[in-house]
Amino acid sequence: MKCNPVRWLWGLLPVALLSWVAVQVMHADIEADLKTRVDEQFNGSGFKWVRTGFSGRDGLITGTATDEADPSRAYDIARSIWGVRVVENRATIIDKVDAYEWSVARSANTVKLAGFVPNENVRADIVKLAKSRFAGADVVDEMKLARGVPSPDAWLSAVNFGIKQVAGLTSGEARLSGLALTVSGTAGDLQSYNGVKSALATELPKGIKLVDDRVAPPVVKPFTWSATHQGGQLLLGGYVASARARAETLAAAKATFPRAALVDRMQLADGAALGFAQAVLVTLKQLATLEDGVGEIRDQKVSLQGLAADALVADAARQGLAKGMAAGFQTSDAIKVREAVVKPVSPYTTLIAADAAAVVMTGYAPSDAAREQLGQSVRGRFPGRRVDNRLEVAPGAPDGWMRCFDGAMSGVARLGAGRMALSNRRLEVAGASDDEALAGALPSEIKSAVQADCEATVQIDVLAEAVPDLVWRALYSGNDIVLEGDVSSAAAKSLLAASASRLFPGKSVVDRTRIVDTRTRKWASAAEQGLISLADLQKGEANLVRQRLSVSGQAVSAAQVTRVQDRLSRTLPQGYSGTEQITVASGVAPPGAAPPAAPTSPPPLSAVAVACQTALISTAREGMLRFERASANLTRESFPTLNKLATVVKTCPDVTVEIEGHTDSEGTPERNQSLSDRRAQAVVAYLLRGGVDTAKLAAVGYGETRPLVPNDTPENRAKNRRIEFIVKGK
Repeated sequence: MKCNPVRWLWGLLPVALLSWVAVQVMHADIEADLKTRVDEQFNGSGFKWVRTGFSGRDGLITGTATDEADPSRAYDIARSIWGVRVVENRATIIDKVDAYEWSVARSANTVKLAGFVPNENVRADIVKLAKSRFAGADVVDEMKLARGVPSPDAWLSAVNFGIKQVAGLTSGEARLSGLALTVSGTAGDLQSYNGVKSALATELPKGIKLVDDRVAPPVVKPFTWSATHQGGQLLLGGYVASARARAETLAAAKATFPRAALVDRMQLADGAALGFAQAVLVTLKQLATLEDGVGEIRDQKVSLQGLAADALVADAARQGLAKGMAAGFQTSDAIKVREAVVKPVSPYTTLIAADAAAVVMTGYAPSDAAREQLGQSVRGRFPGRRVDNRLEVAPGAPDGWMRCFDGAMSGVARLGAGRMALSNRRLEVAGASDDEALAGALPSEIKSAVQADCEATVQIDVLAEAVPDLVWRALYSGNDIVLEGDVSSAAAKSLLAASASRLFPGKSVVDRTRIVDTRTRKWASAAEQGLISLADLQKGEANLVRQRLSVSGQAVSAAQVTRVQDRLSRTLPQGYSGTEQITVASGVAPPGAAPPAAPTSPPPLSAVAVACQTALISTAREGMLRFERASANLTRESFPTLNKLATVVKTCPDVTVEIEGHTDSEGTPERNQSLSDRRAQAVVAYLLRGGVDTAKLAAVGYGETRPLVPNDTPENRAKNRRIEFIVKGK
């Protein structure tokens, strides 16, 4: 039989096709088998990030690893699988960051996770923890993979700790920068606030540093506070706005109730009205005047109840409570008075006699507390003098008795010596002063102070000031200023030397004066007017002989002569007179001669210094600067203003701030000069404690020599008692 090749060819084609199909099916099975076994190995080894693919027995690895060694490890795992021929490794590594930041922030019903995480497993754990801690909240995951996590175990502990603390806040944030933690926000209630603050203080994970704690207490309404004094114990409860307010309240309680056992149950909270801390201090002070009682504050309503030794103490507590409150606060009381069992005294007399050495108090006071209060009042008004308190405790004081006493004593204190006698509702005040204005003003001031509480008779004799037998002069050559002759006191000597340095800046001041102690209030002021007049001249001389001031010399212009004439006619103290012999310099200088020296004046301030001066004036005007009466002790109400002034001074570059102390004309010039010096120095000392550089500050006292207005009324004297801040360029 003959073979046909064509027929053989048609027979081989199906065989070849079937063989090709078989090979393709075997390839697919091989690829699927290899991929399954390789993926299982990766999953079992924790390499879930790996993505694999096969072409026959040749494998491909892709994906992003979180560790530098993981791509190489993945390659080794794939190559170790039986049947794998070659492996192409295209795996990459996540970026590395130097600043490893992470945060959790809660706002309303949304929780946002941001920053970096080291791998997907940690991401999943953090998201799971957040959903557990913030049940029902919308958890938004904005975290990114990055290498560079510091100390993974400590970092993860800090993440868990931060999430836990933010979960205790109504809104807030925990932020990690490396291993440095910051937590901020507002607590929803006191229990949560106390829990978060305690955890931040005592439960911080090992290796983590808390760099900032800005967790605020919850807002409480109504904002309440109370003090209960009973049985030798003082119990403080309710809320305070800050740790500082708590410390100030405790310090005031200890000072006001030194013998009471103090129990502190106050808690921190937000929501206090402006002036609440002041209301607390005033309530404590008035509560201490009662035998026992309770003081309560509810937002801006203040109440005081308890038992007073007598009606006078009760009345003083009511008035003290009402007068001490900030604007907007309302006061009420339920103070009961212990019934008197002693027969009232009639007539009810109280007498005070004050001289330069001592103050003697005789007669009656309505209670031990009132007797001590009167003694303290007298000591405060007559500092440095012996106080002989002979008052006896007896009932019968008429209504308004304490106000009559205070009104009369304020007048006697301003005189420095005198006598007051209070008999029932009849008041007599007698004294003497060499200050005509004071002698004329005191009767009406005392009567105005006591008003209808008693019938006042006031007799103030005017003592003529002796003519000072002094001869003094000041010579100004244009280059230096020389002071010669007699001065009335050490304070006057210091005042005139300081005024010369200020009025003639850059000039040499030679002080050759000698002190001849003379009782005079006006002499130093008259001498200073001579220096002020000389400052208007090119050169000249001022002579003060007894009560006559003469100024001579040379001026640049007629306007300067007019100023001196006006000053001598208007500003000299009563009893003093002034004359001048001043010529006006020629406008043409001889050849080779220097031009006439213009009057010396301080260089103009820079724009920065002017801005600083404006800020200081505004801050001082808007705030409060007060001292205890006749003292250089700053009152607590002055501290907020001084803190703001310290901030202003610290932000003023390249300037010196001169702190000037000024007084009114009450008392002697020497005492006023000393008081103004000490008050200026007290302000400087406070600013230094507030962080101001000592090189920026200078203190100077001018006593009563620079009044803003005449010292003829209480209102004007109050304006003259002041502290001024003068900016000078360096």
